[in-house]
Amino acid sequence: MQIRVRLFATLRQQAGWAQQLLDVPAGTTLDGALAAIDSAYPSLAIGRRTFYAAVNQEYAQGEQLLREGDEVALFPPVSGGGAVAE
Repeated sequence: MQIRVRLFATLRQQAGWAQQLLDVPAGTTLDGALAAIDSAYPSLAIGRRTFYAAVNQEYAQGEQLLREGDEVALFPPVSGGGAVAE
């Protein structure tokens, strides 16, 4: 089955792409898809990073089953902001 992988922020910059289609076996979980991404794009080092994952725009855990056409989005933790100037 095919899923769409979307990368954001520094992940996108490092990969040089924002989205790709990825073929994974039927019954693949999010963890399985992450392993497939790591295998297909080793320079991303997904297995050694801290990031958030969403499936179809909802935060997801590794055991979530994926379906044909699902969108898996990966993005690093975001920090920033500061005190409001008064």
